[in-house]
Amino acid sequence: MIAASTAWPDLFTELPPATAHAVDQTVAAEILEGWRPDRTDAADLVALARGDLVHDRYLEHRREHASTAAVTTRRRRFALPQPYLVTGTSVLRNNFGIRDAAQLRDVEFAATASRLLQAHLRGTPPVRRIDADHIHDLHRHVFGDVFGWAGQARIVDLSKNGDGFAPVATIGRYLREVEIAIATVDWPRADRGSLAYALAAVYVTYNHAHPFREGNGRTGTLLLHQLCAATGFRLDLSGVDPAEWVGASRDSAPFRRTGAPSPRPMIPLLRRALVSTPTVSGTPHR
Repeated sequence: MIAASTAWPDLFTELPPATAHAVDQTVAAEILEGWRPDRTDAADLVALARGDLVHDRYLEHRREHASTAAVTTRRRRFALPQPYLVTGTSVLRNNFGIRDAAQLRDVEFAATASRLLQAHLRGTPPVRRIDADHIHDLHRHVFGDVFGWAGQARIVDLSKNGDGFAPVATIGRYLREVEIAIATVDWPRADRGSLAYALAAVYVTYNHAHPFREGNGRTGTLLLHQLCAATGFRLDLSGVDPAEWVGASRDSAPFRRTGAPSPRPMIPLLRRALVSTPTVSGTPHR
């Protein structure tokens, strides 16, 4: 994949580099989750970044557009209620009352892209304040438009392609391990190699915790961006292949659901994604 600013450079004319980076990383995070943005999507995000479009109007328009292509999901008779699903369907309960999976996905991508962009553009808290509560707050900010349970730890066990994430009872323990992993790094002094390792260790532990019913990936990459803000590097996920990212995340999983995940598969991807920024003297970090 390539950056949105590379695909549609005319949209980014005179946009400050930091703002262009925020748009690019918003798009990259959504692409890793399956979004296929077009020029209109990128133009809307640029308009949001410039302040020419407000979030509520943007989301209203995207909801109207998605509803024209919606096909109501048929309910299954005698299906048992599920805590996160519209009864009788596989559609997640949502704040819009949407009952079609494809429509919900479209609106979710739109809503979360706007909120991710807001998070990238606003100030990043000091590393010492990035803890489990902060992670829950990030999820609440990004997904609060879509899900009433945004920011709340999941209450069901999850698995993907046969691989199970941490049992519900251990989510808190894994998030404490994330806090320890963050606290033990001297982020401002980290070089490229040690930073790639530190980010990988944080991400795979967080990813195995998978604390939320939906939206773990986008919350996790936002967390990595915020950690990088305290370093001499910035994270650019625009060149990361989604299949490679998913494969590395899968390969990092522990053999036992209560075991320790391995950061090793994620290190090469994150090392390539780190872009050095100049020091005060103008010499790039290594």
